[in-house]
Amino acid sequence: MHWKNALSTTLKTLTAHDRIGLVTDVDGTISPIVPHPDDAQVTPRSRELLAALQSRLALVAVISGRAAGDVRDRVGLPELVYVGNHGLEWWRDGQITLAPAAAQYRPALDAVIRALDGQIAAGMQVEDKGATLSIHYRRAADPPAVAEQFAPILREVAAAHDLALFQGRMVFELRPPVEINKGSAFGQLVEQYRLDAAVYLGDDTTDADALRLARTLRESGRCYALGLGVESDDMPAVVRASADLLLSGIQDVESFLAWMLSAASASST
Repeated sequence: MHWKNALSTTLKTLTAHDRIGLVTDVDGTISPIVPHPDDAQVTPRSRELLAALQSRLALVAVISGRAAGDVRDRVGLPELVYVGNHGLEWWRDGQITLAPAAAQYRPALDAVIRALDGQIAAGMQVEDKGATLSIHYRRAADPPAVAEQFAPILREVAAAHDLALFQGRMVFELRPPVEINKGSAFGQLVEQYRLDAAVYLGDDTTDADALRLARTLRESGRCYALGLGVESDDMPAVVRASADLLLSGIQDVESFLAWMLSAASASST
């Protein structure tokens, strides 16, 4: 269901609560997907709306697969809360805090970088994010063929070094095998900020954990949470299946943020 079809139902219930939080992914949600990850930019309108919402809501936070410092610099709003590397890193008190369970796997990540040296195909990029590694293949000549070729190689490398392998949109990710993800980070934010209601926005496979948790929180009565999936041409099926409501691309995300700001402003008058 498109979010505008829920204005008089679930979204009306959401905005009736006192302590509301908004948590968003970055790439593909408030920043267009681009061939090279370093070129990604948050849209000016999204940045403007998030800044305005920060003073109206109990929490405005960003959870990203990017490193915490990278996503904080990229969004450019120091007053927001930032969680990076799918929940493994938190920006706190001007510095990055790494989950203790993940720190011991740095030597394994270094070993993977060495193991992949010379094997990466043209157009692929290994991104070292400190706590995790991302292997991008969007710029390869034939991305589906590259994915098929490298999936077994990366499964073998991950198993050899006791790391977990995940696959997103045109990217493989190697992470420490710990029970931390965007869903657990979303739940931690809800608890830490004592939220009565919350909304999560995301577009990729790794966002599905948070989208599913939103439903669990709502159904358990712990927090009236809603998960919004962002549609695209290559939207993963798991995102559509996990989302409560849908947004039709990044411009529609901006429309939703503007609606949230209007609703929050009206409730405070």
